[in-house]
Order: sequence, then C-alpha cells, then structure tokens
Amino acid sequence: MATTTDHLEDLTRSEPEPREREAVTPEDVRAQPASSFDRSVDARSRTPLRARLLESIPARWAVTGTVAWVVFLAVGIAVEPPADNPSAGEAWWVSLLGTALLVAMASTLAGLWQRRRWGLAASLAGSGLLVLSTIMCPVSGHHTHLGAWWVVQLGCGLGLAATSTLGLRRA
Repeated sequence: MATTTDHLEDLTRSEPEPREREAVTPEDVRAQPASSFDRSVDARSRTPLRARLLESIPARWAVTGTVAWVVFLAVGIAVEPPADNPSAGEAWWVSLLGTALLVAMASTLAGLWQRRRWGLAASLAGSGLLVLSTIMCPVSGHHTHLGAWWVVQLGCGLGLAATSTLGLRRA
C-alpha cells in the first residue's frame, strides 16, 4: 500500500508534467468560426450594405425570382373578383401604394436582369407592398367582402416575400 511518504516527491515537484495543463482564463480564448460558412457571414457583416447590394447573384436565383413574380402575380390577379364599386374614387394613399408597387416591381425586374442582390431586396420591398395592398383592399372599399380569393392573394404576396428572403440569404 502506498503512503504519503512514497508520494512525497510527486507533491513537491516544481515543474508540471506534459499531461498536466494550466488553467485557461476566458481572456486567453478567442472564438474561432466553426466552418467556412461562419467565416463568410462574419466577412459579410463587416462589408458595407451598399457593397453587399451590388454583389452578383447566381443566374438560378435571378430566374427563380423572375418566375416567382410572374406566377404569383398572375395567380393573384386571376383570382381577384370584379370590384364591388368600380365607380368609387380612389383615396390618395391607394394611388400612392399602387405607384410604389409598380416602381418596386420594375426595380425588381431590372435588378434580377442584371443579376444583382439589390434586385432581391427590391423584390422583398415589392412583396411587402403587395401584402399591404392585399390587406388594405377591403379598407379602401374596392372589395367589401372577403373570400378565398383574398387568402390566395395574401398567400401569393407572402410566397414572394419568402422567395425574396430566401434568395437574399442564400445568394
């Protein structure tokens, strides 16, 4: 059986053995990115927004964004019933919203044609305006009743928003 006197030299030893480690303080440790994806996100977060918006996107995302706008907009227009009161005058904010939506759609198509990231950002803004106009449709008096068409239009706008967001994150 080993006694304390047998291990006295182990207890009085001044140099640590290679298998022993010193305590590490949090200040001594620097966080390292876990993968190359983390490094690219870190590098992007330091890049100015303007430079990021001017970055090129893959042709696949440009085509996906364009097709999504054509399909979702066509479906949204196709399911909309005739106006309840077509002779009613439009409020100024309805005209403003419609104009902003047209500008956003033109910007989206121009940006996607040039395969630039700002095209996807314009798509996100345009889809937000489309969702807003769908929600505001009953308020404006254009349609007084809601139905399945309204849910489909809302789904088309949200689908465009999801496509734009996904494109911005992955492109």
